[in-house]
Amino acid sequence: MNSGLWSPRCRGSRGYRRNRHHQRGQSATEFIVIFPALVMLVFGILQTALLYQGRATLNYATMLAARAGAMHNGDVGAMRNALARGLAPLFASQPGATGYARALDKAAAETAGPAALASIEILNPTRAAFADFGRARLDGGSGKELPNDTLAYRSSTPGATAHLSVQDANLLHVRVTYCFRLLVPVIDRILHVAFNANDPATEGAGLRNPFGIGAEPTAPHCNNAAFPGRRIHIQSEALLRMQSPFFEANLAGSTKPGQPGPATPGDPATPHDPDDPEAPVDPGGPIAPSPGEPPPCF
Repeated sequence: MNSGLWSPRCRGSRGYRRNRHHQRGQSATEFIVIFPALVMLVFGILQTALLYQGRATLNYATMLAARAGAMHNGDVGAMRNALARGLAPLFASQPGATGYARALDKAAAETAGPAALASIEILNPTRAAFADFGRARLDGGSGKELPNDTLAYRSSTPGATAHLSVQDANLLHVRVTYCFRLLVPVIDRILHVAFNANDPATEGAGLRNPFGIGAEPTAPHCNNAAFPGRRIHIQSEALLRMQSPFFEANLAGSTKPGQPGPATPGDPATPHDPDDPEAPVDPGGPIAPSPGEPPPCF
């Protein structure tokens, strides 16, 4: 009787064990199938976070560049120096003054010189604004400048060429395009090819080879032998009112993405600090107060 009572239960227990063994094998197969997608998801999240950090840092650096241009007559050399200071956190690997100096050197190498990975495009003012409102430079330099004094009392009538008022012409509008380096494996290849699909140098490449099996697609403008890694363009813009007269000669330092930057950007007549030749200073020095006005506060 006991064997009769227990035999069905034993048979059920053996069947249950077989089912559990079958389920474990099925779970392992499902995990193998889903694991690559899970890894890609994690890598994608990491690269997205790095891209967000890079874009936020570029926004801050672009504002610093525009501020430097507004203070120094639109000098592109001053803008590039400020841009490097703003991008330095992306290259920081250790704390302290030494770490900051190394990060600043790396940022300056990527933002300055003819082979720079960053372009600064001056969208405003334009040469048409100088045709409408340009005057001889008060510092005796060659070329024209946009008047920046007593703007509140000047006429707001738009010019015939630029169709802007002199107040609007004194708004410095810059666009910075930076070749941001992708660091996460596999995802860097996919984003590199996807973002550069419309680039003239990679047109038609598409996503044929995201994992790097075989020949690499033709290098886009962001690829530079001096700077390793795959890169994509990220852009930021800033708009500030000029705090000094904009010199027309500084428009020559404006570059678009893919164009080599000038070897010596900026106005050659702009004086520099002798202790730091790359840092432009105010050519007029401290502004003297008018008679009857209190001295300026610093």
